[in-house]
Amino acid sequence: MAKKEKQPQQAAKEMAGGAEQAGRARVLHNGVYASVITAAAIALAIVVCLVMEALPRTYTEFDLSETGIYTLSDTTKEILGGLEQDVTLYYLAQTGNEDPFITGLLDRYAEHSGRVTWQQKDPALNPTFAGQYDAETASEGSVIVVSGEESNLIDYYDFYPDYYYYSYGYSYTNRFDGENCLTTAIYNVTSGESSRAYYTTNHGETTLGSGLLSAIEKQNISLNALSLLTSAIPEDCELLIINCPQQDFTDEESGLDELSQLKAYLAGGGKLILCTDYSYETPNLDALMAEYGLSRVPGVVLEGDANYHSYTSISGLVGQACLLPQLEYSEENGVTADLDTGVQCLLPLAHGIARAGEMPAHITAEPLLTTSSAAYSKIIEDTLEKEEGDAEGPFPLAIWALDSDTNAEVIWIGSGALSSDTLDAIVNGSNSKFLLACAAALTNQSSETLVDAKALESETLVFSAGTMTVTGLVFPLLLPLALVAAGVVVVILRRRR
Repeated sequence: MAKKEKQPQQAAKEMAGGAEQAGRARVLHNGVYASVITAAAIALAIVVCLVMEALPRTYTEFDLSETGIYTLSDTTKEILGGLEQDVTLYYLAQTGNEDPFITGLLDRYAEHSGRVTWQQKDPALNPTFAGQYDAETASEGSVIVVSGEESNLIDYYDFYPDYYYYSYGYSYTNRFDGENCLTTAIYNVTSGESSRAYYTTNHGETTLGSGLLSAIEKQNISLNALSLLTSAIPEDCELLIINCPQQDFTDEESGLDELSQLKAYLAGGGKLILCTDYSYETPNLDALMAEYGLSRVPGVVLEGDANYHSYTSISGLVGQACLLPQLEYSEENGVTADLDTGVQCLLPLAHGIARAGEMPAHITAEPLLTTSSAAYSKIIEDTLEKEEGDAEGPFPLAIWALDSDTNAEVIWIGSGALSSDTLDAIVNGSNSKFLLACAAALTNQSSETLVDAKALESETLVFSAGTMTVTGLVFPLLLPLALVAAGVVVVILRRRR
């Protein structure tokens, strides 16, 4: 009987041992399986990473920034796509001190065009390299753009232009202008000989803003000073700029006949940009413009439509004298065709420009910047309000004219402050874009090479006075009233229940 009792116990033990062994086998099997799967997953992840690393950034990185700082513009892509010669970009930076914005941008240029390559040159290891391209004084982080025998230096500080904060009178860097710098430099070294432009001096002319000067130089237009009191207009002058002279140009009665030089220059097909100010009388220059059927409107233009002026305070005047004119688009003048709708120029204390009732048959004139029909022009004495006798708008504030007999072209702008760096900062560079488009059109350069600087933080918003008035009523007044009214309605309905 005892023996029979042990058999079931032994069988149970054997069964328990078998189950334990089977469990261990399953654990081992599952462990091996999990290890194999983990190893395969790691291997697959490594392969995927290697493949992704080998792919161009275009397919592996996505630009989620507000200003598209990691994306090449259509302008850049078009220029890179049309390259017919190789371009090498030399990045002057010590190993370990690279700027990720610049190196990332260089990668995108090289990835987009097979004709563009870039190399890093460590100044500590190659101290004489920059001297080969006359760039001995280049800052670390600069880029030298080379194509054939042509080269162009982009200094590191050009990549991060200062932004002038006009409200407090100081500047700081909040923009990355790398794409504009590289695209225009590539255009310069591959587009051939630069155009020659001159700006006049010795008449109290307003100094051209540094932003505009930089943009013109990047546009493959060399700019030089010229005094007509001591020198004749050079034969290679493709564009002459007269920027807000305080004194008039002399005529033959003075013994130094600058006016005849200007007439001869235009008669030979010259190109002229003239900016004048309402407060400075220039009868000789006005007489020259009269030959193109143009004349200045006396006084200062004030805008009666709040959508066409700004509250920005400049020179002690607020509102109506700070004009936000409308850009007139036209294929014929070649100026505004390439400017986008976001270009909003700011012209303070501008004077109007009138076209003759009967224009000369050989003159074509088109407005470039225009006020609203509610604008008026007046001699400011005691009030800015419209009075009887004030000229009524709309007024062209900038106008283009072509002489079909001589092929001379003139752009007359009724504001001497358009090139101001302070004004340009207020409208995020729109004034420079407009003036650059004028210069490019008259010198047959492509104004499409200008690429907007990418903001590293939110850009300044430009609001008209009308928009600010509506916003000022809606948010602090109408919206709270609407919420209070809704609350009253809810309380009444609840009490009725």
